[in-house]
Amino acid sequence: MKTAAITTYGDPDVLTIIDALIPEPGPSEALVAVVASTINPVDVKTRTPGTPQQVCRFPAVLGWDVAGIVITAPAGSGWTPGDRVIAMHPPQPDSTGSWQQYAAIPAGALAPAPETVDLKTAATLPLAALTADQALTRLDLGDDEQLLVTGAAGAVGGIAVQLAAHAGIRAAGLVSRPEHEAAVLDLGAASAHSNPVSAGEFDAIFDTAGVFDHPHLLREGGKLVTVSDDTIPDALEQRATSAEHNYVRHGPQRLRELAALVDEGRLTLRVAEQYPLASITQANRRAETGGLLGKIVITM
Repeated sequence: MKTAAITTYGDPDVLTIIDALIPEPGPSEALVAVVASTINPVDVKTRTPGTPQQVCRFPAVLGWDVAGIVITAPAGSGWTPGDRVIAMHPPQPDSTGSWQQYAAIPAGALAPAPETVDLKTAATLPLAALTADQALTRLDLGDDEQLLVTGAAGAVGGIAVQLAAHAGIRAAGLVSRPEHEAAVLDLGAASAHSNPVSAGEFDAIFDTAGVFDHPHLLREGGKLVTVSDDTIPDALEQRATSAEHNYVRHGPQRLRELAALVDEGRLTLRVAEQYPLASITQANRRAETGGLLGKIVITM
């Protein structure tokens, strides 16, 4: 099978296509033919030297999202060959990941892929949706509290806006450029802003893109959850009753429920651009430029 691996830390040129053996699934694992994966910010951080994200050994296959088809599955697992599935499947200790044509994944980590979208689109769901959902749960907002989602045009931010709107939370979106404001409003945001100076003050912030230079966005006594690895500045911590980092956790049952929201038309998935596995270097270069409405998908 073909894999896309990094051979050392560095820029996108350290990515290369490598031939590898199809993995042998363990007793509790399913073998999945990966149809599509995605590029997430954590993949860029893992490839970049000097970040907290490290690999166990080189060459290392990156990628956290899998959408594919079951080839084999353990007896009694509930999965049969041909099932369309999704999973959050981060890089493993053996340096396998999701940017490969086949993956051995614990059967309990799989969830049914949404039926109303193709697998390329379904690949955008696992990490982004679980990250957004877990952050909103952590903020635990009341009906009268106003939420600001930064990076609201991106994959995680866009899903957070939608989940908040469906939960009856008044969510505003902060974006990097004025032309993205309309897209965020279409996702259900109560308001959209491209200028953090004039955006106002909010009871809570879910930070997917960085607001550490703008503590005024959080009201005194507000709450902050961030996906950033950077230290939360004192100015923000002093304003907040809670200011926390959010690190996504596996949640197969919740992933099933989120996939059902897609099929119910309550959650829209957005593919910004698609690249074949052979173009993984170009895809990573595009991911680093930012300004995407949705997620970059890698097809196998």
